[in-house]
Amino acid sequence: MDREYRPMERASFDNESLATLPWSSTSFTRQLGYREPPKSCGPSSPRQTYFQWTKNVTIYLFAIWGIVTLLSQIRPLHFHKGQQKPANLSGCDCGDSTTEAESLGCKFDSLSMAWLPEQCRDDELTAEFNTKGGGPNGEWIYYADKLHTEEIDVAVVAAMGNDPSARVHMDKDWHMVHCVYYWRKQFRTRTNGKIVEPRSDTEDHIKHCGMVILEASYGTVSGVALNTNEAVDE
Repeated sequence: MDREYRPMERASFDNESLATLPWSSTSFTRQLGYREPPKSCGPSSPRQTYFQWTKNVTIYLFAIWGIVTLLSQIRPLHFHKGQQKPANLSGCDCGDSTTEAESLGCKFDSLSMAWLPEQCRDDELTAEFNTKGGGPNGEWIYYADKLHTEEIDVAVVAAMGNDPSARVHMDKDWHMVHCVYYWRKQFRTRTNGKIVEPRSDTEDHIKHCGMVILEASYGTVSGVALNTNEAVDE
């Protein structure tokens, strides 16, 4: 059988009848045993005044703390000290000779095969790179010829910066590890305040490294640069 829903009519009760209902607020609270606290008739005692003062101070302190917290979230996040770039970056140019490079505070960086100023070097990373070779104590072996018959010292390699036509030869492992460490160098610049020299801070260098890792080759040949400010074709 269909049901017809109709709105209920509002009943009218006077105060007297409401008080007699079992669910009225007065009778209900009495059944539960609740009692209204007695109203204060006289002035507050010193103890009550102290508690009220303490309550107000606490509320104010929490309010101030909340405002300070909110403002600290709105302000831009400060950079870690290590993330701040050096104030004066003049690129990675070390002059026209190794003597001039040294006078400018540059050092030979075997990871980069270049003379680099401090802001372009990650000395800690280069020191680690220099322990990943196949020589004694993990040193890299450098050669004067492409057949790898004549070994040369790293100091001789560094001096090649004076001769743009001079070349040093290494095995393929040197080139692959160089690529891996350069990716790390690029990543570490986010936090150590250094920069990657423009010559290598390019997508072309990354593509070149991918080719080195994927393709078979016998060895690597490189010159030693004094100015790495300009990108080069890989």
